[in-house]
Amino acid sequence: MPVDDLPSRKVSPGPGGQGRSHYVVGVRGIKIIEELAGRGCHLTTIARALRMSVDAFKACRARQPEVEEAYQRGLGTEHDALVSNLRAAANEGNVVANIFLLKARHAYREGEPLEVNVSVNAGGVLVVPADMTVEDYIARKAAEGMIDVTPIHAPRNAMPEPIEHLPEAPIPSSRPEPEPAPGRTPSGTRIERGD
Repeated sequence: MPVDDLPSRKVSPGPGGQGRSHYVVGVRGIKIIEELAGRGCHLTTIARALRMSVDAFKACRARQPEVEEAYQRGLGTEHDALVSNLRAAANEGNVVANIFLLKARHAYREGEPLEVNVSVNAGGVLVVPADMTVEDYIARKAAEGMIDVTPIHAPRNAMPEPIEHLPEAPIPSSRPEPEPAPGRTPSGTRIERGD
């Protein structure tokens, strides 16, 4: 097989031996890349088909624009095939496929928009539609009778008074103190009886 028909070949450094040797992907290799990427093959599989490492293949993609273009064309082919399969399933009445296509291809979202005003206070979190202010939302809900806006009168100081003097608790040790022997003090001295 002539050198020009190889999918890739390693070329020596530039003139004067400067630089490093590197791979160059040929016309046959470009076709292999596009075909394998179109089938959904991983980068490792494509690199192995070109007889190089994944890192060498990534370097070729950065160095040779035609290699990156072939890879992207292959991904485009795979994308079109997958969307076509999904479209066929949706046309046959698959509800999940229909919902996924609607969300993925047309940015459909259910319910309220994601942009909302959030007000955090002592009572929790209030989620308000994006097109309203917090005050307008509360007024509307109060008018509908859904929330009670009468203020709650709490005692002035709901917190307990601070305790000034806590009794000191013993610090637990890792080993329990041994019981003194009968007739001895905890320090080990002998108790004398004075008769």
